[in-house]
Amino acid sequence: MADHLTQGPIEGQTSPVSPDASLAPATFLPKQMPSPELSFPGGINPAVRALVEDLPEPLRTAVIAALNTPGGVRITMGNAKGGVMKTTLSVYIALILSLTGEPVLLVDADDTNKTCLKWQAAAGEDWPASITVVGYSGPAMAKQVTDLMARGFKHLIIDVGPTDKGVLKTAWMLTKRGIVPTQQHVGDIVQLTTTFNLLKEMGEPIDLSVMLAKSFPKRSSYGNAREYILGLINGQSSDHPNGLPTVGLLDATVPLLEGIAETWGSIPDEFGHFSTVLAETLGVPSSVIAEREAAWQKMTEEQL
Repeated sequence: MADHLTQGPIEGQTSPVSPDASLAPATFLPKQMPSPELSFPGGINPAVRALVEDLPEPLRTAVIAALNTPGGVRITMGNAKGGVMKTTLSVYIALILSLTGEPVLLVDADDTNKTCLKWQAAAGEDWPASITVVGYSGPAMAKQVTDLMARGFKHLIIDVGPTDKGVLKTAWMLTKRGIVPTQQHVGDIVQLTTTFNLLKEMGEPIDLSVMLAKSFPKRSSYGNAREYILGLINGQSSDHPNGLPTVGLLDATVPLLEGIAETWGSIPDEFGHFSTVLAETLGVPSSVIAEREAAWQKMTEEQL
């Protein structure tokens, strides 16, 4: 699968530019977006279409959904709790978005660890040229990111560390959409309230999708975690008696797999679970994702 990742923009696609050039500020904040179409958009570059048609499911669905997202995909990966797979999710999603043939800006806003930047450095020449990684945090981040997006980047992923709540708020304002990964353990999910309180403080409509990461779906704690999170969302908790109308819980999950951890610093060969997360975050119903994957698997078996 790594061979599908373009080392530069496909002919006819917009090229990213160097982040250190002189820039003019621009406003690019998207509105809340409807569910995307799952057919190829008109005018798509033939080379991109051929590449995407050759992708397995659910990766193909995720890329087509991204191609049909107005204004491009813009997502913040953030949680006030650390160690919940934010950076891995950020890198995988950025790599998936690079398959659109469009330039991707990956912002490493974790001022402590800078793991996205380290991942890019470790990947070396294998890192796709269509993904630009920058390290921004602090009061100037909003202008820095806005200026860069005005230079022609189509997609934006921001990886936020757990220590600076102000940076998380800024990132949410820039993307208007976020994924909140959390583990299913009680010590993790009870801390979601801290993240949701930040959302309430903003007073802005930010679409958040909670995702269970490093999960064990067959354990009772998985079901218990989902029930607790849905209770928070639906106003069944004293912490949020009015509910959380812009927050949802994804059916998609990323289980605890040794193979995922081993991909750090490299370009992975498979994106299965992460593709499902992205597609559902962009509004594709989980039932549609499953149907398309089942149809692809059946077609693949018939061709053997």
